[in-house]
Amino acid sequence: MSYTAHALDVTDALPAEVTQGSRVSIAAWMFAPPTLTRIDGKPAVIALLNGGTYDKRYFHFEVPGEKGYSCAEALRDQGFIVVLLDHLGVGESSRVPSERSATRQVAALANHVAVEEIYARLRAGALDPAIPPLPDFLKVGGGHSMGGFQTITQQAEHRTYDRVLILGYTAIGDQLVPADRGPISPDEADYVRVDRAALHKTYHWDDVAPAVIAVDDSLAVDVPCVLSRQSTMMGIVGADAAKIDVPVYICLGERDVSPDPHAEPACYKASPDITLHILPRSGHCQNFATTRGEMYARIGGWIRSVGG
Repeated sequence: MSYTAHALDVTDALPAEVTQGSRVSIAAWMFAPPTLTRIDGKPAVIALLNGGTYDKRYFHFEVPGEKGYSCAEALRDQGFIVVLLDHLGVGESSRVPSERSATRQVAALANHVAVEEIYARLRAGALDPAIPPLPDFLKVGGGHSMGGFQTITQQAEHRTYDRVLILGYTAIGDQLVPADRGPISPDEADYVRVDRAALHKTYHWDDVAPAVIAVDDSLAVDVPCVLSRQSTMMGIVGADAAKIDVPVYICLGERDVSPDPHAEPACYKASPDITLHILPRSGHCQNFATTRGEMYARIGGWIRSVGG
């Protein structure tokens, strides 16, 4: 196994009306590099959040007989500590008693507290035997699609990171989702399971192997209704994106959700350093594109280039 698993209790940080007396934890996998890359003398820690219909396996995707689909391993091999987290209510993370109370702000708070616990364990040398105590490090955080949406919310409210990665998400508004879906109705299920077959054209470029798509389809998970709906609301994070005052790397596929990719950088009005990368021959899920290695290399190079 190339990672260690962790359960991070976030109960005490969440509102009582959300937890309702239950213990709540965020699940995470941590990938430790054999040698730490240092930027201005500091190692870098990258926390990543998956998109809707996925859990943390999106960034550690394994295809029988194939290699090179794990973004986590690719970044680890560049010398970065990589942490993959499941959103509140997704994958191995806890579901709260009332899913409707788990808004984007509540989920972002849970993620922030979980990442802060990871940082505390790193400082104490208590996260992994392979990593010595690290008194200081560069904090990088990001996510794909719904994970990018949650990263923007989290960074605006809690300033968790020194750098952010927004992958396959639009701060303008998702062009693929009808703008008139309206509020969540009382009879909608708290969790939904999306049929990925209808999303193949959006998620994958035409040259993605059928075997890869089949594995991807098999890993679909339930999505919290509130987070799913909020993540596709037009302009919902516009004000939050404008508050982000750290460097931002944006990666969109050549066929993706943004109605105007070149307008995305303008959403981050307070950021001093914005990079837009349009990944060629990629659908919405860049991690499955045949060109994904370009994104892995660009992320590593970007982190090193913007310094500590």
